[in-house]
Amino acid sequence: MRKDRGRERSNEGARRLHDGLAPPRSALSRRHFLRSTAMGAAGLAVGPQLLRPAVARAGTISRVVRTFDENATTGWDTVNQGPVDEMVHFAIRNLTGIPDTAEAWKSFFPGIDATKKITIKINLACGDVPTHPEVVNAIIDGLLMMDLDGQQLPEENIIVWDADNPFFCAQTGYTPNWGGSGVQYVGTNHYALGYDMVQAYPIVHSNGTTYHHPSKIITQHCDYMINAGVMKDHDEWAGITLCMKNHYGSFDGIYDTLTHYGGYDTGIPGVNCLLRDELGDKQVLFLIDGTFCLCDGGPGYTPPYHTPPNWIYNSLLVSRDPVALDQIGLGKINEERIARGMSVITASHIGSAATDPHNLGTDNLDLIDLREFNLTDAQEVPDVDRGPQGLTLLSPYPNPSAGPCTLRFHCQSEAEAELVITDVTGSLIRRIAQGRFTAGMHRAAWDGKDERGRRMASGTYFCRLSTTKHRLQQRLVLLY
Repeated sequence: MRKDRGRERSNEGARRLHDGLAPPRSALSRRHFLRSTAMGAAGLAVGPQLLRPAVARAGTISRVVRTFDENATTGWDTVNQGPVDEMVHFAIRNLTGIPDTAEAWKSFFPGIDATKKITIKINLACGDVPTHPEVVNAIIDGLLMMDLDGQQLPEENIIVWDADNPFFCAQTGYTPNWGGSGVQYVGTNHYALGYDMVQAYPIVHSNGTTYHHPSKIITQHCDYMINAGVMKDHDEWAGITLCMKNHYGSFDGIYDTLTHYGGYDTGIPGVNCLLRDELGDKQVLFLIDGTFCLCDGGPGYTPPYHTPPNWIYNSLLVSRDPVALDQIGLGKINEERIARGMSVITASHIGSAATDPHNLGTDNLDLIDLREFNLTDAQEVPDVDRGPQGLTLLSPYPNPSAGPCTLRFHCQSEAEAELVITDVTGSLIRRIAQGRFTAGMHRAAWDGKDERGRRMASGTYFCRLSTTKHRLQQRLVLLY
């Protein structure tokens, strides 16, 4: 593994050590930074497809957390372990609402004990823009923090894997290890593994139905799975890589069937449905490594060939909902492409995954609670950003806005609240709504004007939802 300024990690042969693992700790109390922008210009760019209603989680909110630290990388080839550690653990605490890091991690694994195995499905298909080892290191640390009735999960029970064993190489930053001590790093095509030829499952796509065999890692060596994808476009056919497409390497023949003959719309959701409906629904967490990324030119050449990153995003995104996560990831890629004067990309499989017959999650922005945190130079770790029980303020959209924008909040039960727009000093700009609100989703519009009808200048403002005891806030940018 790589060494960095955050925490040195060494190898004994193929073994990965965790001697310097810090004990679990709760978040500190002072907030350094609240939230940064939400969907940004992508809300304008992708249009109606982003607003397609979802069936799978109708009426519920899917949370996506993004953490950012400009110190996460140095130059174009170094990921720094220390900032990445905090980005990962902070995201997990805020996704779960549990301020203790160890307990937050443990909450993903119901019924876990020291005999269970946790696999981390990574993406090494582009050797220069992989799921970076530093992100995986932070995940592993979280798993080893868990108190399992006085025991620690054995390192050997953590399996980091992808389709091809040769991808675990110096170019991607991994050392292969299958059967040795410590964390296991392996590809399905390792001679001792392969695909489970006893189990064949159908994938329905535009060219018919084909049958595929899952990796033995899923069927024989996995109790829980973390899907750790990469922030990349996929300019061949799929539009994006991210999380749902990360499972192309989990079944045999998927690449040849869907990549060369089409079928992304239903093929990608179909693969993920197999994991949910036929293979035990073992996925508990979805994560996108957004440190070094590709906003153009993805998926990139496979090792030993090179496709260097062309976008330093210094971010991490996590969710329990793969559709919501990929929807936000698509928006972020398009936001970057717009900033560069490039055309937006689409990914039709996201909408397909959100609707019948797949129902894998939601692609509806009204039902996605995106929370973004800037951890750069934080002197103290921000506390978990928790609102009152059952009250959620969602990100405004579009954001940035050229004028009219939609404000949204959701009440689990009836609540007395006030919704206002303020400037960066907290001074009132416009009172949008006030009163007692019924349970459900509430929407209001802001036209970019103050209480006297004057158009506000370009800049940063805040949408604030207040009760007698609580205050929630989302950042909003006017950009003319």
